Amino acid sequence: MYKERRKALGWSRADLANKAHVNKATLQLIEMGQSLDDESIARIEEVLSRTEAGEKDVMLPRVAVGKKS
Repeated sequence: MYKERRKALGWSRADLANKAHVNKATLQLIEMGQSLDDESIARIEEVLSRTEAGEKDVMLPRVAVGKKS
């Protein structure tokens, strides 16, 4: 479902991975149904949904890994 939506927007896997700030390999696994990385799935879904709703140039902020507040 994610692959079809990405392709309908004319995006490469790298395009979507960059916009959602997820690893391309993780995106590939998600598209193949082989990953249950909830955080990455949520980020991908957000980018696709917002773009499909007409928002232009959606780019999520990077997630700080291992940073304590």
